[in-house]
Amino acid sequence: MIKKETILAVDKNEDILALYRQHAKEQGYKTIFAHSAEEALTMLEQVTVDLVISEVLLPELDGYELCRQLKANPQTSKIPFVFVSEMTELEELIVGYSLGADEYITKPVVYDQFILKIKHILRVNKKNEEVQQQLDNYYKTAMQAMTYSSEIGIILEFYKVCISARSFRELANYIFMSVKQLDLKCSFQIYDNNNKPTGFSEQGELPPLEMEIMSLARGQSRFYDFGVRTIVSYEKFSLLIKNMPIDDADKYGRLKDILGTLCDAIGSRVDYILANDSLMQKQEVVEMVSTTMMDIDSSFSVLQKENVAALEDMMENMEEALLVLGLAEHQEDSILKISRACLTRINNAFYKGVEINTKLDELHKQLVTIID
Repeated sequence: MIKKETILAVDKNEDILALYRQHAKEQGYKTIFAHSAEEALTMLEQVTVDLVISEVLLPELDGYELCRQLKANPQTSKIPFVFVSEMTELEELIVGYSLGADEYITKPVVYDQFILKIKHILRVNKKNEEVQQQLDNYYKTAMQAMTYSSEIGIILEFYKVCISARSFRELANYIFMSVKQLDLKCSFQIYDNNNKPTGFSEQGELPPLEMEIMSLARGQSRFYDFGVRTIVSYEKFSLLIKNMPIDDADKYGRLKDILGTLCDAIGSRVDYILANDSLMQKQEVVEMVSTTMMDIDSSFSVLQKENVAALEDMMENMEEALLVLGLAEHQEDSILKISRACLTRINNAFYKGVEINTKLDELHKQLVTIID
């Protein structure tokens, strides 16, 4: 059903008001009436109209004052205003125009022309309202685009800086910096390869209860909302936002999209840092094993050389002692045979030690290959 446009007519003369009623009704307009400016102002506090037609000469407040008050009130300033008067001097027209009137119709009223002017004013006003609505929509869209562009810039800047983070503390600082630009406050918690949590905030360490809540929320959905807070949970980290704009649905949804994008970047960097920490730990193990193996190898080689030297000295000393002792030849041969057998066993042990060293070297090479 098409809504009838409503006209407020203001005139002290009842006959004039009756003519307005007749001609307006013929054109399908709804008409309400007031006999004074004061009565019109009271009515406009209670009803909404599409047009005001007023005589200039009214008791007490005149039509000019009525127009001035309506145009000064934000609630009624957009209503088209038409003066009707017998005063047709240029000065009178300028006064009406200066007050914001849309038309100045002279008496006696020619109603055919009067109706045409009313229709034109209402049509133009409706068109202007549509244009204003379009402009408001364009402005809103432009502001949203500018806001979104700014937020995209924050995301891109975070992607750029977070790849330089070499530690979780450094990564946390980049997160706090970016989230602060979105007018948000947050805490950050990571879980190492043993699932042990470590929390970060701008103030320092996280309270135990906050850490516990973030850990438990990992078993819920990706976004866990409670009040103005939202926890974003990934496998290796959690992000707690403490002041989500729950009263602004558009901004709330937009920020969730942005946080999801930020967290994708955070997740990649967390994985890198964890992998790098694990690699460093493996390298430390290899270095420790390598150092130990080298010490064993060096000590074993020295020990072998000392044993061989000691045995060789023993053989020389024994041969000299046999000459002095004056033993029979078969006795000397028996003692030398025992000594040489012992030396052979020691030499065999020496070469087995060499084989062990070779295997240790091979083990060292394999460890290095695994790390590389």
